[in-house]
Amino acid sequence: MAKSVKLNSDLWKRVEQHASAAGYSSPEEFVEHLIEEELTRRESPEAVEAAQEAERRLRGLGYLE
Repeated sequence: MAKSVKLNSDLWKRVEQHASAAGYSSPEEFVEHLIEEELTRRESPEAVEAAQEAERRLRGLGYLE
């Protein structure tokens, strides 16, 4: 079941810019990912720390920019 959220136009423009720069297929996908990350962080700080550490390691190895 899909729901919608209204954002002001300035915020939506920022979302579009960041989504494009980060390589997301759509601004909606970017927003969904951000919400999922925030909910995970609030539910389990350890899980977020582990994901961030994995990302740092992948960046260090050159797999991520």
